[in-house]
Amino acid sequence: MPKFDLDQTALLADLFAVARENRDERWKERFYAAVPDATLMSFQPQVNAGPDYFLYFHLAIPDPGPLTPFCVSHILDFVLDNGFGIAIFGDSSRSPNPEWVFSYGDLLSFSLYGAFDAGSEHPGSTPEAAAGAQVLVASPSESYLPVRARTVIGRFLREKFQHPDPRVALITDAHLQPEQNLMINLTLAMYNGDDRKLRAALGYVSWFLPQSYGLMPLPAGWSDSNFLALA
Repeated sequence: MPKFDLDQTALLADLFAVARENRDERWKERFYAAVPDATLMSFQPQVNAGPDYFLYFHLAIPDPGPLTPFCVSHILDFVLDNGFGIAIFGDSSRSPNPEWVFSYGDLLSFSLYGAFDAGSEHPGSTPEAAAGAQVLVASPSESYLPVRARTVIGRFLREKFQHPDPRVALITDAHLQPEQNLMINLTLAMYNGDDRKLRAALGYVSWFLPQSYGLMPLPAGWSDSNFLALA
């Protein structure tokens, strides 16, 4: 499929005309198929903070007439290198509510697996390490968590959480679903024993991960010395 495909743009416009409450799984399938290469327009400024405080590259169904074309697949490397999501609007008015929002993790999923919600039929959670379980600890591979994703996550943790040395590992435990999960060196002690705040912090980090990835905090008594630095 060619980039900057106006036929896909027309399909997106038709899909956005469907009331939000009527957008079912079939609607989502058609949207996911059309959106990567549909011709879209951008704005000035192109990148804006969302209500969740993450940064999004804004795109929209273009007005008739000449334009500088953009599409999701065209800017994919740029947004992944810089830690952005993508928000897509139905027209150039950039109304307060975009028609669709992709998190960084959705875009990373598309880059790695060719699907924005790869594996989401078994979505990741925030599992707990089972006491006494046989747990394997390894570094996540480039194909699982690329350098550019590690870089933007590390920068986020340093700037927003003032984490002095963010690190990550890939944990394999047959007792968990999924069996493989990322573990990041955020601990309950960092939040003075407040589990709610720790879970909120993990939720922010999860924005950078595909929907199917599980994310765990570092349990008390565990060392992160052999974890991979989030450079």
